[in-house]
Amino acid sequence: MKILKWIDDNLEIYLVNFLLANIAVWVFIQVVLRYIFSYSLPWSEELVRWSFVWLIWVGISYGFKVQKHVAIDFLVNKMPQKVRLIINLIINLIILWCMIKLAVLGTEQILNPIIAKQNSIVLYWPFTDTHVTMLWLYASLPVGAFLSSIRVLQNIYADIKTALVIFK
Repeated sequence: MKILKWIDDNLEIYLVNFLLANIAVWVFIQVVLRYIFSYSLPWSEELVRWSFVWLIWVGISYGFKVQKHVAIDFLVNKMPQKVRLIINLIINLIILWCMIKLAVLGTEQILNPIIAKQNSIVLYWPFTDTHVTMLWLYASLPVGAFLSSIRVLQNIYADIKTALVIFK
């Protein structure tokens, strides 16, 4: 149970930090190589681009976890607490539906034979001559949407618990 608690508390933040550090390191290395040594790594730009896509999807999930996504809540904040809870619950249910739909469509996309056959032109697995498949890039959508769905479900659960206390 401790490992599940650790994953629940830390998964997204560690992934976001790793991906952001990965982006910063490879961009720095690429700049140094280009401007000092007049040499360029052919695969670093694509690796940075893929890391950025993964960073976005994992970051969306983390945003749901800490409930810090951008929101226009001026009107909602003027309403009574019971109405705010109901509106928040409705919004979270809509977001959950969208995330589940994205996860399903993303899974269908990566199962598409056309995408399954695609390989990166410049990215290779370390120490091999095997190209990295595009599935790793496209998998960011269903994985990120699934993680976001879990976080939105946690928010819905917290809203329902709060509503049960307030509506008593």
